Amino acid sequence: MIKLITTIRYIVDRTTELKNKITNTSTAPVEFACVFCQGEEEYQEFTHAIETVGKIVEETPSGYTYLLNDSIPTQAGPLRLIEIRKPDNERTERGDADFNTDYKTFKKRYQRNPGFEFVKRETFEMLRLSRPNFDVMACFSNIPKSKILGIKLW
Repeated sequence: MIKLITTIRYIVDRTTELKNKITNTSTAPVEFACVFCQGEEEYQEFTHAIETVGKIVEETPSGYTYLLNDSIPTQAGPLRLIEIRKPDNERTERGDADFNTDYKTFKKRYQRNPGFEFVKRETFEMLRLSRPNFDVMACFSNIPKSKILGIKLW
């Protein structure tokens, strides 16, 4: 469990650093984090660890999203939604984190900036920020993950 929490905090720390370096949203709280497992053994280890402290709230082709019983304190605020993603050769990053912002204003300001990718899904859209010298991505969704899942976090 310690390795999983350390990994989650690393992802949030690095995505916060990336977000703060490129945007003016330093106070945006973290909503959701996704761990990109680097192999099957790590996926099994993290899945078993998180199952002891949370429950599955979403199943996706890439993995499961868990709602933790208790939040993990991070520098970007308390975190309760975590996805443990299956190993994927296309995703070599360590993970990503979603931050809550005034999406409409954020999108208008940043969508054409280098490093931002517009992603449209069935139920939401987001801007995803990445940089070559960061092994994480910062995401900014138009609808918070908790709202999509119908979960009240606090």
